[in-house]
Amino acid sequence: MPTRYQSFTAKRVTQNWLNILHREDRAGAAMCQLFGEQESVELSRSDLRVFARQESLDCFVMATLLWGYPDGMRKTWASDISDNLLALTSLLNEARQGIANWRPHFARADAIRGLGLSTYTKFLNFLSADVSGHPALILDKRIIDVAAAGVFEEFTGDYSSKTYPAYLETMHSITADLKVEAESLEFFLYEFGGNLKNP
Repeated sequence: MPTRYQSFTAKRVTQNWLNILHREDRAGAAMCQLFGEQESVELSRSDLRVFARQESLDCFVMATLLWGYPDGMRKTWASDISDNLLALTSLLNEARQGIANWRPHFARADAIRGLGLSTYTKFLNFLSADVSGHPALILDKRIIDVAAAGVFEEFTGDYSSKTYPAYLETMHSITADLKVEAESLEFFLYEFGGNLKNP
């Protein structure tokens, strides 16, 4: 699975992004830097990892939102996250050092309005953060639903923010047996796990 090349294109005219582009703060400056004079910006997982290595994480946060939600986020979540950009980037800088105690760490992320498990694990994945001894992976509703439905006997369970470390342990165990990259399995489950039918 060529996960590093998976990309999405976000358009400047999307209301969420237009609102942030007009802000005169760090979020607005980062968004302007990403779009430049272009009407759209295409971002891949590989691009996000480049942004993740920068000292300032402002562009990384905005780029990840564009990649994850190219058509815009629901409600006022993009603006809410932008309002709390300093708190979020501080938390992500801590995550770069590794997360030994997941629940108290995520409780601080969850307190940021608009920031849920799916979005936060996107940040952690592209930062290559270590969570309870395992490299972070994205966990969103589609993957949670695949596990709950028992589509694959090796990957079943009730995964949530509380059980995120268990999800990582399971995923890394499966990929060690299969000798594939964990992110490839995450991408496969997201893309195909809910759309398979036995012949």
